[in-house]
Amino acid sequence: MKDYLGIIVVGIIALFLVFNVFGNDEPRGMSGSYTEDTYGELPSEPDRSEILKTIENSDARTIEQLIQESFPLLDTIRSDQGISRIYMTRELTLPEVADSLSEAIAPEEISTRQEEKQILIYPDDFIIIQESQEEPGVVTIELASDDFVRNNYSPGFFNGFFTAVLLNRMLGSNDWYNRRRSTCQQTGSCYGGYGMYGNYNSGGTGSMRGSTNRGGGPGTGK
Repeated sequence: MKDYLGIIVVGIIALFLVFNVFGNDEPRGMSGSYTEDTYGELPSEPDRSEILKTIENSDARTIEQLIQESFPLLDTIRSDQGISRIYMTRELTLPEVADSLSEAIAPEEISTRQEEKQILIYPDDFIIIQESQEEPGVVTIELASDDFVRNNYSPGFFNGFFTAVLLNRMLGSNDWYNRRRSTCQQTGSCYGGYGMYGNYNSGGTGSMRGSTNRGGGPGTGK
C-alpha cells in the first residue's frame, strides 16, 4: 500500500512540474521595462507617412501647437515653477523628428546630435528629443517651457550641446548657468532629463509630479 501511495505522490509532483514548465504562457525570465508587453501601454499613433504629412501641412504658428497636433502625449511633468510635457513616437527616428520640426518651424538655436539626443530652442520653449533608454525604438519629445528649464534643469544636462553664454542669453539672464550650477551642487536635486520610469533626475525634490504612472517626477519613489 505504501508503494502505491508513493507512486501517486510522485505522479502528482510530476504533473505539477510539467504544468509549470509548459502551461505558463508568460516568457520565463522576462520582466520589467524591456519586455514586449510594455509597448501595449504606450499611446497609439498614426503611421510614419501620416505623421510626416501632418507636420508638413500644418498651419501651426507655434512649436507647441505643432507637436500637439503631431504626436501623442505620454506624460506631463509639473513643478512649482514651470511645466514640461512629454510626447513620443515609435514611427519616426530621432533625426526625422528633429528635421521635420525644425523645417516646419525654424528654431532660434539647434544643437548637434550626440548621445542619442538633440535640442531645439524656440522663443518660449526648449524641445529635448532623445531616444528612450527604457523602451528601445521609442523617441521622446520633451516640450519644456523656458520657466521649467530655468528653474528645474541642471545646466550640466546641456554641456556639449550649448555654451553657457548661449543658455544665459536664451533664458534672459547674465549668469543663469553659474547660479543654477551652484544651486544644483548644493542641493543635488536638479532635473536631469526625462526618463520613462522616473529615473531622470540627480536627486529627489518632492516638488515635481508626473501625470501618468509611466513617468512621474523626482521624488515619486520610482
